[in-house]
Amino acid sequence: MNGPDFFWDEDAFAWTAPITLPPGTWAAATAAPVPLYYAPEGREDHPLDHAELASATWAAEHLPALLTAARRTVHAHAVRTLEPQDLAAASALDDVVRVSAVYVHQVARDRIPYIGIEFSCPWDAEHDLGVLLHGTRVVDIGGADTAFLLRIAERDAANPRTGLDEALLGHWDTSPFAYGVMETSEFELRADGTGWSLLAHPAGEHVTRLTWRCPDAGVLELRDEDGLVSRHRYAVTTAPVTSVSFEEPVEFGHQFAKSG
Repeated sequence: MNGPDFFWDEDAFAWTAPITLPPGTWAAATAAPVPLYYAPEGREDHPLDHAELASATWAAEHLPALLTAARRTVHAHAVRTLEPQDLAAASALDDVVRVSAVYVHQVARDRIPYIGIEFSCPWDAEHDLGVLLHGTRVVDIGGADTAFLLRIAERDAANPRTGLDEALLGHWDTSPFAYGVMETSEFELRADGTGWSLLAHPAGEHVTRLTWRCPDAGVLELRDEDGLVSRHRYAVTTAPVTSVSFEEPVEFGHQFAKSG
């Protein structure tokens, strides 16, 4: 992206450029462009410099991959949030969730910018839906403001992650190893020590919120929303794909592939 692609949006108080997502991108609206805002908070109106334009370009080029990474988190959030009679919507997110705005924060960690994505959300039209990502790692999900609040990105960027194994950060899924199995499991661990797990089977899906830490090397401790604590010895490998194996199962799964 170049400087001329951006204009100053007085209402948003941010430099803005319209972007069009490639056909087939999950949650893309029709051919209509969506606004990309650079630094929705905490920046004055002076023109973007080369580094800022590079961050915006990175976001636009990687947006399909970022949306793919956010998809399972959005799905789990819907399953956890919706009333039982509305759960059919959770299995049809492609039909109801659409990208409405993209936010590029002026904060980075390991030279990767923080990107917020705002979605229209028919089951919560008052607050809509926002996801903040660092690369393909989901930092947080919530109302639309989760996508554009600078403090969430700053907190994650400064987090020393004490007591956490960074190799476990992200989204993990048993599907690549679940040949002919009726149940699949997923979990997501975030850098703030929170996360969730999902168990899917023919009767439906169940999502559990949790917190996590690593009290010893190679030991994952999970605490669910009811206060139940479990410990799981694990090993992470990177070939042929990045995966984690547990001696004691997590949501009935022993081996998970990393997917975000």
